[in-house]
Amino acid sequence: MKIIMVTNEFPPSIGGVQTHVYELSRAMVRLGHEVVVITRLADSTLPTNESMDGVHVYRYKLPNNHLIYDWKLHRILKKLIINQGFEVVHIHGMRPLNACKRLNVPVIFTNHTSSFLKRVKKGPKVLEKMRKQLVIAELVLAPSDELVDATLMTGYNGATQFISNGVDVNRFYPSENDWREKLNIPKEAFVAVLARRLVEKNGVLYFAKAIDLANRPDLHVIVAGDGADRASFEKITEDAGCSGRVHMLGGVDNNQMPSIFSAGDVSILPSLMEATSIAGLEAMACGLPLIGTNVGGIPVIIDHEKTGLLVEPRSPEELAEALISLCDNRELTMQMGKASLERVTAEFSWDIIAEQTIQSFNRVSSKRS
Repeated sequence: MKIIMVTNEFPPSIGGVQTHVYELSRAMVRLGHEVVVITRLADSTLPTNESMDGVHVYRYKLPNNHLIYDWKLHRILKKLIINQGFEVVHIHGMRPLNACKRLNVPVIFTNHTSSFLKRVKKGPKVLEKMRKQLVIAELVLAPSDELVDATLMTGYNGATQFISNGVDVNRFYPSENDWREKLNIPKEAFVAVLARRLVEKNGVLYFAKAIDLANRPDLHVIVAGDGADRASFEKITEDAGCSGRVHMLGGVDNNQMPSIFSAGDVSILPSLMEATSIAGLEAMACGLPLIGTNVGGIPVIIDHEKTGLLVEPRSPEELAEALISLCDNRELTMQMGKASLERVTAEFSWDIIAEQTIQSFNRVSSKRS
């Protein structure tokens, strides 16, 4: 199958949508499909045309003006379809939707983001605007049931389907590393890894309070991420007298994350809203259990008391209790980590997710014929 991925967000910029599009595209190529990514040229130093692991990436200067953006992107897509025979357009992010009218091939949309969840709460006028944008898509995919439900709330009456995010199990796996030594973390310490953007929707300040409530001198925390809540996070841990056991790495290149996860005993997802967390899946692939909130797609990847522990959102108390329970039972933590690794390998590799996505494309195409 010949597939066009359309997204404004793509590596080297960092984020969940970027990772999803890149990894899904690579996996589809491994399965024998041809994939082209059409994305916005956000940085003039980047190449406008390159191949990344068999994925053809084209970056275009697309203007901010909506009408010109839609006209230019539509022409690009139409040319690829007519001249090179591409069969499916898969859109990531709502901005490109209007440009994909009248392409004469199936248009699929993946609803990724928490911003969509916020928009559906803004009232009937916003919902109607969203519905008109989404009607272009013959199928809406989403990496959480919450996002599927939010799609239906707009009044969209096309097909919807939950398909999880995935993980590259050939890159994320348990490995030896020297992170504990570099950060002066004692060998006997219990290490929690927080791999999150430090922003409100990720619930990181509730976790900062949980570190204080846990009151465990053997608990160390590695924080891989940055964001608007960083100063508040650091102040909470400093006021609690535990900042010496909280190791702030700031923004970290994803290539470093396998070794960072492997340095931990557990990974934390304290989110207030979340799809099937890519960071959570990456941690599982590195053999860690998860402590995560019971929101969005997190319960899909955490099998409570088997691959981790589910807690209520906005509850430092429950986060602290879960931390203490695993800190006090290292054997159980290791058993959960082993179960995490087994489950993620069996269910959430990008090759499995890509196959599920291709099957959904085929179903849409068969309805047209």
